[in-house]
Amino acid sequence: MNIESIESIESIESSPTIDRLPEAIAALPSHVRALVDGLFQVVATEGVIDPPTEMNDWLAKTFGSVEATLHQRIIRVMNRWTFESATFNALRSRRPGSGATQGKQADPPELRERIERTQGDDFCQPQTRTPADAFGRVRGERTITASNVAKADGWHGVAIFDQHDPLALDGALMADLLDVVSRWAERVRQQDTEARYLFTLWNCLWRAGASLVHGHAQMTLSHTMAHGRVELWRAAMERYHAATGGDYFADLRAVYTALGLATTAPETVPEDTVFGFASLTPAKEREVTLLAANQPPGNLSVLAAPLWRTLEVAMRDFGVRAFNVAMFGPPYSLPDGAGDPAWEGFPLVARFVDRGAPLAQTADIAALELFGSSVISSDPFEVARAMRQG
Repeated sequence: MNIESIESIESIESSPTIDRLPEAIAALPSHVRALVDGLFQVVATEGVIDPPTEMNDWLAKTFGSVEATLHQRIIRVMNRWTFESATFNALRSRRPGSGATQGKQADPPELRERIERTQGDDFCQPQTRTPADAFGRVRGERTITASNVAKADGWHGVAIFDQHDPLALDGALMADLLDVVSRWAERVRQQDTEARYLFTLWNCLWRAGASLVHGHAQMTLSHTMAHGRVELWRAAMERYHAATGGDYFADLRAVYTALGLATTAPETVPEDTVFGFASLTPAKEREVTLLAANQPPGNLSVLAAPLWRTLEVAMRDFGVRAFNVAMFGPPYSLPDGAGDPAWEGFPLVARFVDRGAPLAQTADIAALELFGSSVISSDPFEVARAMRQG
C-alpha cells in the first residue's frame, strides 16, 4: 500500500489515546481500516468494581478519584501474525508498588550513589579483568569488546563502554557501539562462516537485568537458527505474504502511519530508511520499534541516530533510566555466499522498552507477561507524539 496515500488519524482527531483506539480505527477510510483489521485484533472491554465506602479515601488518594476506578476501559490488542499481544489500562501505573517511571524528574540521590559505589568493577579494567575472544578484541573510540564468561551462545561477546556511568549516553557513543558490534561480527565470521544470526542486547541497570552497572551491551552470533521471537517475526512475514500477497513490514508501516503512531514524521522518511513506531503490542512499557528496510545484516550503523534519538527523548521526557534494547535482522550469507530466500525482505530491527523506576522493589514482569500477554500502563500515542516532537 502506498504510504503517501494514507492520512494519519491525527489529522482527524487532535490527540488520540489508546483507550479510544477502536474509535480511531473506525474513523479511518475503509481500505485503511481493512488493513488494520487484517494485522491486528482490537477488543475494548470494561472492568467494573463495587468498593465499600471505607475504601473511598484510599481510592481517591491512590488513583485520583473514586470514579476513575468504578468503570475502567481496557483495550486488548493482538497481532494476528506474530501473536504478540498487550492489554492497556492507564490506571495500573498508579497502583501501589507499580514501579512505573513518573516522567521528568531529577534522579534520586540513591540511584546516583549506587552507580558511584560500583566504580572499579571488572568492566572498568576490561583488558585485565575480562577475557578476550579467540581472535582478540575489537576496539572503538569509546567501546571495547570482551568475551562473555558465562555464555548464552557459542559466540557471545560484550561491548564495554569507556565510561562507567551507564546513563552517560550520547549519539557518538551510540554510533561507536554499533560500529564495534558490526566489526565484532565480521571478526567472528572470519573464524566461523557458519555463524550467521546476529543478535545485540543492551540491558541498562539492574532493573533491566544488567548484572554489572558499568555501561555495556552484548552480542551473540548464532548457528543454524535465529532466536525464537525473531523467528516468529520472520514466519509472520512469510505467512502474511502467502495469505494476502502483501508485504508484511510495508503494511505494518502503513498501519502505524495511519494511526498516528509513527515516531518519525512519515512524509520525511523515504521507504529505504529507518521508520519508527510506538508499538500496539509492546513487550513492556513505551516500546519503540525501528525498522530499516533493504539493509545487509552488518549495517547496524543505520540504526545509530534514530536509536539515540529514541533513548534521548525517553530519558528526557519520560524519565526512563532502566531500559532494554534489542537489535536483530536477516542472517549473514551462507558459507557459499548465497543469501537465504526465507529472509528476503526482513529489515534490520531495533526494539526499545522502558523497564520502570530503577529503584522499585517490585518486578515489572510476572505470570501474565511470562505466559499470557503484556500488561501496559503507558499510552503508545503519547510516546509517538513525544518522539516526533523530539
